Amino acid sequence: MKDSENQPGSRPESASPTAAGPPSAPPPPAEPCPPCPAPEPQEGLHTRFARLFFGVITLLVLYYSYLIIKPYLLNIFMALVLFFTAKPLYLGLTRLLRGYKVLASALTCLILLLIILVPLFSLMSIIATQALEFSSQVTKGMQSGDLWNWVAAKIDVFKLYLAHLKLPLPPGDIKLEQIVQTAVGKASAFVYTNAIGLIKGFTVFFFDLLLVLFIAFFMFLQGDDFITAIKELSPLDPAHNDEILRETEVTIKATLWGTVIVAFAQGTLGGVGFLIFGLPQPAFWGTVMIPASVVPVVGSSIIWGPAAVYLLFTGHIGAGVGLIIWGGVVVSVIDNVLKPILMKGSGETPSIFILFSILGGLTYFGMIGFILGPLILSFLLSLLRIYQKTILAPAAAAGEIKRPTPAGDGS
Repeated sequence: MKDSENQPGSRPESASPTAAGPPSAPPPPAEPCPPCPAPEPQEGLHTRFARLFFGVITLLVLYYSYLIIKPYLLNIFMALVLFFTAKPLYLGLTRLLRGYKVLASALTCLILLLIILVPLFSLMSIIATQALEFSSQVTKGMQSGDLWNWVAAKIDVFKLYLAHLKLPLPPGDIKLEQIVQTAVGKASAFVYTNAIGLIKGFTVFFFDLLLVLFIAFFMFLQGDDFITAIKELSPLDPAHNDEILRETEVTIKATLWGTVIVAFAQGTLGGVGFLIFGLPQPAFWGTVMIPASVVPVVGSSIIWGPAAVYLLFTGHIGAGVGLIIWGGVVVSVIDNVLKPILMKGSGETPSIFILFSILGGLTYFGMIGFILGPLILSFLLSLLRIYQKTILAPAAAAGEIKRPTPAGDGS
């Protein structure tokens, strides 16, 4: 037995677990290491130089992309306006056609083309015809001398009326006939030149409209996907993106319907009043009332007011009073009744801002600025309201919560 215990392959008794008593307790778990920062991923822009290089390249590409689409920015913007305003029509046609989106988009663009082009073409032809007729009559009257005789007779009547009221007459060195002659001649030349330019510009407008509708066609099909992609690229919170999109859509709709449609309605009713009460060129003067209707305080009365005074001074008392009633009740009430309904859901824009936006839009963008100016201004005011609600208001509320309690306050 002793020899077998001393053999080299045998295990010593001390190594047996039963021979050394109970087993030893397991070692205590190792202390967890303190939290260490996660290693930076080695993929992507992991260095400052890489991020800087990527930013420079992106800015250059964005700049040259802007140069490429710059000639079509107005067309894209107007297509966006049509997309927001005519989207309910497109969705209705899509349901009617059982999901044929391409056909629904084409029909929507065709309807928009007819709505815009047919009235505009009719109106432009009437305006150009009446403007050229007015210029021709003035030119013939100047050449024959009948116009000067008529002007001189009216000036004599005006002087007699001032003498009857015992009001001072104009000084003798002021030749009213010459002043009126110069004014009428320049007005006739202005009307003729702009009438010819109107006819030529209509062709350019027609092709621009076709391009806008072409862009709108694809916006109806893929506009929602494009907006979703833009929202995913935005660094703002999803709630802020939704707020900006909602405010933009409401502002575009309200501005288009509340400013442009009301102005066209007032111009149309003003032209009808001129036609009813026997004034010349009613379509021409009704068109002039369209931009005049957005002037604060006076509005379209800056056109029909002098016309009513002219009727009263020429002895047409009934027509003059009728035009005053028509303009003060029918034309002006549109601004007070129809506009609040169409502008429902949008922030109120001060009238003086609308006036300057239209004047600036006409100066910078041309005729399309009549729509584009107020839209850009309303969009700016919308962004400022979003900034106030989403950034300034939460910051002020956080400041109120974190404000320390005064030392003397026992509460």
